[in-house]
Amino acid sequence: MRMQIEQEIDTLYNLHAVTVQRFIYRRVFNLEDANELTNDVFRVAWQKLQDGTAVDIAWLIVTAKNMILNQHRGSQRQVRLRDKLRESVVLTSRPDHFGISADVGEVLDQMREKDREVLILSYWDGLRGSDLAKVLGCSEASAATRLTRARQAFAKLAPPHLMNQPSGKHFTNGKEA
Repeated sequence: MRMQIEQEIDTLYNLHAVTVQRFIYRRVFNLEDANELTNDVFRVAWQKLQDGTAVDIAWLIVTAKNMILNQHRGSQRQVRLRDKLRESVVLTSRPDHFGISADVGEVLDQMREKDREVLILSYWDGLRGSDLAKVLGCSEASAATRLTRARQAFAKLAPPHLMNQPSGKHFTNGKEA
């Protein structure tokens, strides 16, 4: 039994550690903190697997989100992180490096937090369907509606050159899918 749980956690880690780490990094902007929180997420996942709880990517992202919120409570960290975001390498780097160009980052920064979160979960974290719904805490239909509305909000704020992508192309993690 213990060996099976160790194999399950190894498989989960190999499949999803990078996604979880990127999800956390984009919210804490500190690689050391992101790595530590990623390890904490998988430690909790290991404990939950021992208790018989099913663990998937949505569970990992929700757990990561909760750990980030715990880290932020009682401090002014969110304000400092928003200031860092504007100066961050994430927004000033080449689009293919982190998957977010400066123009896209500026538009995301202008958006409501809920809309920005849906877009980042969908396009950069690659969550779809039921996984997106689980992380957002709503039904699949509601998640699809929220994603559509977030896309519309992005389109309203985005400069024309960002919206002139050839039709039929879809981008995930900054790369054409």
